Amino acid sequence: MNEVKDFYDNKISKIDFFSNCGDAINAAFNVNVTQVRNWVDVEKKVNSTWDNVRLQIRNQLTSTLHENWREGYRQWNNITMEAKLLLKDGVLKNISTFIQENKLNNCIYESVEWDLLTAMMEYAYSTYVKPGFHTDLLEIYNSGHIPCGWKGKWPQGSLLIF
Repeated sequence: MNEVKDFYDNKISKIDFFSNCGDAINAAFNVNVTQVRNWVDVEKKVNSTWDNVRLQIRNQLTSTLHENWREGYRQWNNITMEAKLLLKDGVLKNISTFIQENKLNNCIYESVEWDLLTAMMEYAYSTYVKPGFHTDLLEIYNSGHIPCGWKGKWPQGSLLIF
């Protein structure tokens, strides 16, 4: 398994979160995207439907690990705890400050936390399962935007970003 600290240090800690929110999307991503207009739209789209899409995707990872690599999968909780600590002591502090200063709903913080944690888990287990959706979401964050929902019925449709 890969070390989540390396991934955090080399990828996540270098992201300039939200720096291009509201600007035109000037990058190509591995998924179709639709831009939302403002933070109010983000708050509306970060909802149980979006949570369910991301949970379904993460469940695919855990199911595959459980079925095929049980010994490695047994480390899931330990890796999760390490990843959560790295995030909490790192980028999530700045994200929390941004959320508070801009008077945004805490659901945005929780959504970002979920995405980052799951991307770290995809990386940790990438020797077993090819990284996927949440790793792709990191490219959205890295571009200064925020993924905030799904338009259509998964997996058809497009990712909503601001």
